[in-house]
Amino acid sequence: MSTLDKQISDFIDMTLSILESNQTVAESVKKMEEHGIDSLLIRNEGHIKGIVTYRDVLFDVVSKGKDPTKTRLKEIMKSPLLSIQKDAKVRDAIALMTKNNVRRLIVLDNTIPIGVISQKVLVGNIAQHAIALPELEMPTLIKCPYCSSVFGDKTLLSSHIDNIHVGRGLFEGNMSRAEDLGSINPPNDFPKTI
Repeated sequence: MSTLDKQISDFIDMTLSILESNQTVAESVKKMEEHGIDSLLIRNEGHIKGIVTYRDVLFDVVSKGKDPTKTRLKEIMKSPLLSIQKDAKVRDAIALMTKNNVRRLIVLDNTIPIGVISQKVLVGNIAQHAIALPELEMPTLIKCPYCSSVFGDKTLLSSHIDNIHVGRGLFEGNMSRAEDLGSINPPNDFPKTI
């Protein structure tokens, strides 16, 4: 049976780590670190209403310069939660995640949350069961990047470039063919800073 046809119950993380929505992001990060997890379910008024992941902390708090000791989980939690039944197939979970651009689903036993299924776990397990692909054969001939002449090895190619395209003696001070090389000065805006 293909991994895609297995039930997601084989891959569920049954650890439901739940925090209250009025707790701070700093508290949530401590809990994630203590338990070695990367997501938390968020409870509001007695019901699980959302999820916060390490990516939410990184992109919605850190990158925006917010204070994690003052930012509340309800401010960054993703809601509503997407859920899936425990007897669903792996392919159904992946399709639901892809369609909704999410990485985690809450797994339900009828209406009761029993765990979380993550894209990372599903894809990791599919990779373990994937078939090996044949290695690509490397070409035995090398083309000159300047004139497309073909050579049997790098040494012959290097000699060709030195003799034909660069000109012998360039590095010894013979500049007679230096103009053929063009400029090696980078443009004014190089390198670009982001």
